[in-house]
Amino acid sequence: MIRPTALILTANYGSGHVQVANVLAEELKSKGLQPVISDLFGEAHPIMSQVTQSIFIKSFSHGSSFYKWFYYGTNKLNANTITQFSRYLGRKRFLELINEHQPRFVITTFPLHAAPFLIKKSRFNIPIYTVITDYFAHPFWINPSIDRYFVASHSVKNGLIKHGVDKNKITVSGIPIRADFYHPINKEEVFTEYGVTPSNRVVTILAGAQGVLKNVKVLAQRLLKDPSLRVIVVCGKNKTLYEKLKPLAEQYSSSFRLFGYVEKLHEILKISHCVVTKPGGISITEAAAVRVPLLLYKPVPGQEGENAKYFEEKGAAFVVHTVNEIVGNVQKLFENEALLSSMQRSLEVIHHPHSSSIIADYAFEEVQELSQGTR
Repeated sequence: MIRPTALILTANYGSGHVQVANVLAEELKSKGLQPVISDLFGEAHPIMSQVTQSIFIKSFSHGSSFYKWFYYGTNKLNANTITQFSRYLGRKRFLELINEHQPRFVITTFPLHAAPFLIKKSRFNIPIYTVITDYFAHPFWINPSIDRYFVASHSVKNGLIKHGVDKNKITVSGIPIRADFYHPINKEEVFTEYGVTPSNRVVTILAGAQGVLKNVKVLAQRLLKDPSLRVIVVCGKNKTLYEKLKPLAEQYSSSFRLFGYVEKLHEILKISHCVVTKPGGISITEAAAVRVPLLLYKPVPGQEGENAKYFEEKGAAFVVHTVNEIVGNVQKLFENEALLSSMQRSLEVIHHPHSSSIIADYAFEEVQELSQGTR
């Protein structure tokens, strides 16, 4: 029996959009659908995609002023102006995907306006849904042809409504993350694996998938001066950073753990007492899922800044800009159990669990209704 197909469109601008696409694909598989993931822009315009992705990554390190101008400048534009500009990108490839796979519905985890435009123009009877992967409603996500938006929070929903989106087309689902974050672990085994004990205070530093967090070595050195702490650093794909930190890992072999890319990040977060990270939508959602307080380091103006602002306002994170601020807030957390508990409760309130199931169930049920209506 051939399983019905669902098309998931994403883009490689940061790792979050692709991660969400993969999580949704696994959920749809479990419900008997055949998901097809496409990096639409990358497949349609590979050279342009590579160049713009490189610029995007560098903007987080060297071009934050430019990115701030772009993000907030486009935020002031009318949503229709933005969609008109980008609706031609990937059109041919999208039509090829539709003809090849005949999907029952389309989900986008990145604002790709060619898809909703062509679906409506070509009169395809295919619902299209968008999953917004941050805690802020930028107009670039908005397209009048989208059938439903799945968002992280009520504040994102309210932001969409202010931009003219019908409130009945918005579901507060949360941001999909891997199911591992909801499964119990054998803490005794995990403590042993990472060389810590339940009595240790564990500070985890996430350099990000591309390893763009700055001053990691200086920060680790400062934290390691406190013998009661255990420090874990995850370098992601940044091999240069990993090599730079290896001597430190050898020097502090009993209190410092160093990793490159980590598949079982959920294990590390579940034994951590606080996490230093960039405020990407997926990273902070994963931390919220396991209720580990956040120190959000030097948010780049744009979606990082908006994510950080939301978590700070909700009492779930500290926004920090220097190594001294990080060290001071770590000490504050560990000296004040009430503060630690308060932040954990705030994270629990923020988090919407099992988001992928909510989204997949909605799409599956609506498609069934459409199928019955056409009989």
